[in-house]
Amino acid sequence: MHLIFDAGSGIRELGRELMAEPAQQLHLFITHTHWDHIQGFPFFPPAYTPGWEIEIYGEKHLNKPLKSVFKGQLDSEYFPVQMEDMRAHLGFHHLHGESIEIEDVKVSWIRVEHPGMTLGYKIEIEGKKIVWIPDNEFLKGHLDPLDDISRESDVVGPYLPLIDFVTGADTLIHEAQYTDEEYPAKVGWGHTSVGNACLLAHLAGVKRWLVTHHDPTHDDAFLERKLNQTRQMLHRLGSSVQVAHAYDGLTEYI
Repeated sequence: MHLIFDAGSGIRELGRELMAEPAQQLHLFITHTHWDHIQGFPFFPPAYTPGWEIEIYGEKHLNKPLKSVFKGQLDSEYFPVQMEDMRAHLGFHHLHGESIEIEDVKVSWIRVEHPGMTLGYKIEIEGKKIVWIPDNEFLKGHLDPLDDISRESDVVGPYLPLIDFVTGADTLIHEAQYTDEEYPAKVGWGHTSVGNACLLAHLAGVKRWLVTHHDPTHDDAFLERKLNQTRQMLHRLGSSVQVAHAYDGLTEYI
């Protein structure tokens, strides 16, 4: 069984790897339907192969049904192949309640701060917790120093459900797209500053944090400096969180 989260361009290479395995059921969870989170699906080889079953899950309060969004990006005006040409079974599910169980895995979700209806996911299996929140403007608009902020601070209050959701994660995969210097010009764009993201990881007491959703204008050298800043901020907060940057092809074992 494979659980897949979002369908950006990386899902193409994943699909090529999966084709070496027997046809099976896949579970694809979508945080939201912005282009960078679904654009890889038309290039996902299992979708075109009989015998594969792809169950796709997403927010129930989208402006369009989930199937309509996926079908729309395959419109003949944009793409030469339509959904009807996909030979796999495609199932579309709008999420209700707080969680579902698939075999021995529990997947739960929470709405996060990003334009449109956007979810974060938590995966629990064999006593381990992994949290996937690639797009989330934690402490939206907060520009002040973080040193004296705690769970009891007024600015944190609206975000306590999210902190509780993340608390105790063995691995948190969460963005920190903007440096603290960049963030004032980007407030409301739906992405978190390095400092605010550090506070989330610290208050939630996660063990390991992988930073994802890097800004496309940040080259490798910039990202290296940014990672050093992230570690320095966590140290100032007195945090024991271990942090690294996510990258294409990274494999983590927990």
